[in-house]
Amino acid sequence: MKSERRKMKHVWMVEDAPSTAGRERSFWTKIGVAYENEDGSLSLHLAAVPVSGKMQIRDATPVLGADEARGAAR
Repeated sequence: MKSERRKMKHVWMVEDAPSTAGRERSFWTKIGVAYENEDGSLSLHLAAVPVSGKMQIRDATPVLGADEARGAAR
């Protein structure tokens, strides 16, 4: 592997939830990471098996700390 960093993505399992008050809902659970290879393909490293059959692979974003999350909720 080259010394340069590969772009990391998060792998999410998406489960549909019963709609409430006419609103569609879903639950997202992080189940692994994916790394982008030089040829554009992805290498997946899963920590869980997706039981819903639906997955999303998204760019990794920084996680807010507890203080930042409280400030954002105001």
